[in-house]
Amino acid sequence: MVRQLKIALFLIASLVAGGAFVYRLGGLDWTEALYQTLVTISTVGYEDRAPHMKPFTMVLIGVGTVTLAVLISLVTGAVVETQIRDIIGRRKMEGKVRKLSDHIILCGFGRFGRTIASELRRKDVPFVVLENDPAKTAHALEHGMLALEADATEEESLTHAGIERSKGLLTTLGSDAANVYVTLTAKQMFPKLKVVALALDDRAAGKLRAAGADEVVSPYTIGGNWMAQMITSPAAADFMKMATGANPLDFYMDEQRIGPDSDLAGRRLKDTTIRSDLGVIVVAVRRADGTLVTNPSPDIELTAGDILVSLGEYGKLDALKRLAAGA
Repeated sequence: MVRQLKIALFLIASLVAGGAFVYRLGGLDWTEALYQTLVTISTVGYEDRAPHMKPFTMVLIGVGTVTLAVLISLVTGAVVETQIRDIIGRRKMEGKVRKLSDHIILCGFGRFGRTIASELRRKDVPFVVLENDPAKTAHALEHGMLALEADATEEESLTHAGIERSKGLLTTLGSDAANVYVTLTAKQMFPKLKVVALALDDRAAGKLRAAGADEVVSPYTIGGNWMAQMITSPAAADFMKMATGANPLDFYMDEQRIGPDSDLAGRRLKDTTIRSDLGVIVVAVRRADGTLVTNPSPDIELTAGDILVSLGEYGKLDALKRLAAGA
């Protein structure tokens, strides 16, 4: 289609240039020659400044009319085709989103949103992006993500994103007011939904918690503390970089839930092969009742429903997740 449009535009330009040249040869100056060519091709019908060249003018009218008709047809077809493709694309995307369950709704695809999306993809967690900026939505789609061009503050948008089937919502919009509104809307629709919100201003953290956010992340507070750690405790800072994946090594922190069919259930930590075979370190255990046991003893007994917080290589952590699930 683009090639055809280029050809049509080239033909129009050639027609104008050729017509002006012929009229110039017929005695008109360049301005009058160009004027005569344009009014002839466009069939406007203004003053004929080359009455002695009527045969050529008639030919130019016929060729120009056909060429313009082809150009208009191509442009109209391109616009309609684009609109139809967009409609079909949106319907296909909505169909894929309707098939999601236990997924994450990511509101906003700015700098924070893109970082979160990369981490979710790395962990193979299903998610859908809600973004009202067409350029950012297109960027997400180009990278193979499920994304809807929609306003995340509206209930209809959250419904289209499958909020009733999701297990959590992350809101990283560009203003604290928008994040508060998304949190309020999501919690009113599904009070038990876990919501993690971004607070660009520390003063907004309290408002987000009051709106129902389960967790509030303040990048300036976290960033400031981390920078202080890098100066005062560089070794600890290096460890934290490894734990969060901000390092060149394949070394991360993740969590694994112990399923009822897992071989880990009912066994003491020291009797498992987590450390010996996988080389993974269990740094904490969250019990089913919510109690968090940090630096667990080797004699701690693991039970179904416990969540292991572990540190190790990404591939090993993935193997531990399968072992914990009983796969």
